[in-house]
Amino acid sequence: MNKKMVVAVIDSGVNKKDVIFKGKTIDDYYYDGQGFRREHNGRINSHGTEVIKVLLKEAPDINILSVQTLRGDNKCTLSIIIDAINFCIEQQVDVINLSLGSCTATARKIDQLKKVCDEAVKKGIVIFAADHNIPGMKSYPANFDNVIGVTTSAESSSFCKVTYKDKVIKFSDNEVYIPDIVRCGVRKGNSFLCPYLAGVYCRMYVSDEKKENNVISFMDFLKHFIKRDNIEKIYFNKRDKRELYSLEKKKVLYFADDMDFNNMQIYGMYKDVCDIDTCFHELYPFDRSKLKKMVKEIDYFYIGSLTNQFIYENNEYLLTLLNFLVDCQIKVITIFPILSTYERMIIGKQRNGYIKSVYK
Repeated sequence: MNKKMVVAVIDSGVNKKDVIFKGKTIDDYYYDGQGFRREHNGRINSHGTEVIKVLLKEAPDINILSVQTLRGDNKCTLSIIIDAINFCIEQQVDVINLSLGSCTATARKIDQLKKVCDEAVKKGIVIFAADHNIPGMKSYPANFDNVIGVTTSAESSSFCKVTYKDKVIKFSDNEVYIPDIVRCGVRKGNSFLCPYLAGVYCRMYVSDEKKENNVISFMDFLKHFIKRDNIEKIYFNKRDKRELYSLEKKKVLYFADDMDFNNMQIYGMYKDVCDIDTCFHELYPFDRSKLKKMVKEIDYFYIGSLTNQFIYENNEYLLTLLNFLVDCQIKVITIFPILSTYERMIIGKQRNGYIKSVYK
């Protein structure tokens, strides 16, 4: 059996009791002022927990090493981050996720941070770091040339752009879906894009038979991944007018377990431009013959804003539904990414399937 990848998340800690983490391997450490200790029992904020949820959404078959450094206000000294990276090197992790950084540290501290990142990379560790959310403000370690920096440019119309020299991945938006049971969460910020990208890397690496833990190979993968004929099968580009009018005059089935305000708004918007009908009560539970009859004449199957509890409790049903629709060559649009990016990419490549989500 292959050893699972270990991803260190240097952040605000983790709530291991969250039901989303059931069956997952998460080692929990915290900084107590003198060193790193196991199993922090004090109060934590939700940032680190949400970052880990995004990682596991994209790469469910990894182990997590949570290293709490941030206080309740999501701040800490750069010295603690440097110590945390050294700790991760000792623990021989494969990937480090830093959804944080510094814009104000002294040149001496930045140099110390660069040296420890150099040491980690030398040991074969891949580092992902979020840049500052304010354009023009450079954050470190995201802007070191041996760290994969994750940032956003509101001026970009493409899904993302890859810069080899600086190892920077620049996305056009930073809205990321956070799996949860209680609430439907979409967070904005590079700190959530960072684990999204790290998760895509881990999923690609686990699936790569050659097992080349190579940053350049990953960037090559991204360059291919974001080509229009690939990306348009797995992501709905809200900035592309061609996308916004893609359902015009089409026949559409709209699937949502609760036609709440959000779903009514989406449904009402499309009601004015296409032939759309709701279908949840007819298709849940799964009825193959009824579904086959209903999709015979449609162009799109639109999965609206499902409640998180429905997504969590009906994973097998949703997988069966999506596989059936792909087999029927029905185009699927979802608000939230029910399948990971990599899974949808494989469906698009191997089965010519089309499952695109609005949010990452």
